Amino acid sequence: MKCLFPFKIEQIKHDVLEKRAYATIDAHRILWYTIIVLSMWLGFPNDVLHLPFMVLLWPLGLTFLGQSAANRLSALREGWLCSLSGGICTLYWLSLPIHNVGGLPWLPSMACALVISACITASGGIFSLGAYVLRRQSAWMQAVLLGLLWYLLEEVGAHILGFPWLTISGALAAWPLLVQAVDVLGAYALSALWIMSIILCAFGVRCGQRNPTCLAVGFLLALSILAYGWWQLVAQDTHMDSEGTQEIDVLFVEGNVEQNQKWVPTFQRQTVDLYLSLTEQALSAYPLKKPLILWPETAMPFFFEENHLHTPRIRAMVARHGTLLLLGTPAKTTQNTHEEPHIYNRAVLLGRNGATVAHYDKVHLVPFGEYLPEFLNWKILKALMQGVGIYSEGSSGAPLRYDNLALGVLICYEGIFPWLAQERVSEGANILVDISNDGWFEDTPAARQHLYLTTLRALEQNRWILRGTNTGISAIVDTRGRLLLRSKQFKAQALWGRAATVNKHSLYHSCASWLPLCAAFLMAVLLLKAWYATRRLSSTSTSTS
Repeated sequence: MKCLFPFKIEQIKHDVLEKRAYATIDAHRILWYTIIVLSMWLGFPNDVLHLPFMVLLWPLGLTFLGQSAANRLSALREGWLCSLSGGICTLYWLSLPIHNVGGLPWLPSMACALVISACITASGGIFSLGAYVLRRQSAWMQAVLLGLLWYLLEEVGAHILGFPWLTISGALAAWPLLVQAVDVLGAYALSALWIMSIILCAFGVRCGQRNPTCLAVGFLLALSILAYGWWQLVAQDTHMDSEGTQEIDVLFVEGNVEQNQKWVPTFQRQTVDLYLSLTEQALSAYPLKKPLILWPETAMPFFFEENHLHTPRIRAMVARHGTLLLLGTPAKTTQNTHEEPHIYNRAVLLGRNGATVAHYDKVHLVPFGEYLPEFLNWKILKALMQGVGIYSEGSSGAPLRYDNLALGVLICYEGIFPWLAQERVSEGANILVDISNDGWFEDTPAARQHLYLTTLRALEQNRWILRGTNTGISAIVDTRGRLLLRSKQFKAQALWGRAATVNKHSLYHSCASWLPLCAAFLMAVLLLKAWYATRRLSSTSTSTS
């Protein structure tokens, strides 16, 4: 019995140390859970404190969670759940239009918002899984491969899910200095570069495995991005004196019409009177100016081309002042008498004589706001449709032209898709116009999140953006992503601004179609190299033993 006593003491010591180790690991994981959720909430616009750079702790936290996970399933699950928790804090407003406009009770409204957030943040779980799989690779290999993985997740997710909202560059865009390299790499690839930088820096200073070289390279990479941003902001003023530039006056009119009220037929005259009154007052203050006037998405809640009561009043106002007017309105066309009419979310451009010059029909519709997927075509969800029912997709993104103006029109959240702005500029647009209605989201961070996502298109395409909205935020964005005009929200008002047309293409515009292919090829080569090195090491160890 005496000989067993020391053994029991050692066993107790071992158990205590093991419990302490597990407690330490659990404490570290809880800390990273908290950091991930806070970094997402603080990194994206919110109502308390917005610190854009904090969003970089999101992928960093997922990296450490994945590396320390017990297995692949744990890495996937924990990364997803942490990202989902942060996504709920950031996208809580998704339930508001479903409840307030669609009329669904709060519980199913929140369930719908939860499903959407879960789909968007699934990439967090995949990224954490990637960190687990790559955990035994060198710091360089991990940083590069994880950066490429994040880039491809944002790029592919934008096309598959159709709601690319929680992107790293979208959060950083609030501070233009951090995103100037978008004109070379695009928004998604710049996210990857920032992630490589912060992972290298973190690997360089982590406890027990300090690597000064990693720290130096990560720091220099971040410094290079910032230096390029500073150079671009200082080197280019806001007036763009390059060849082919033409300055134009712009008049934004915000009606601040409630979403639940605008489609009531008896309210149509009041809406038209409001927009005409605001426009007339602004034009009377500067009678010599002949601006481009912007009325927001579906500002006229009736079929503009078919209305014989209000449409003539609007055309007469435009002709009287000799201005241009771009307005949002639903439109209806019928191919033949035996078919249901097609309804479009349309932007109509009126010339200086009040006649219709051209129009653009929205090509990328909002699910549940403008159409219902076939498997969810339920009567209870049809209340979400914007007053006139289910819309059809437009067929052309050609710019609306008048004299030297070529307006590349984006309606509402079309502004968050890089490839749509790319198409507009490819077809000759020398300025981008985004008309929107963020009244759905009431007084939440959604309007600010939407605004900063849209500003990235200015950098990517080297084009000014004119953003006209119903309830705010209307803005003028120059080619460096700076907000030269920004309206307050929830106020019926008219605002004057000045912008410029640009004809020169950015480097990103020229190589955008090749970036995903190059990233996928590079990632495949590096993964193959890592697999070969691991297999060679394994065979060497086997032969030695």
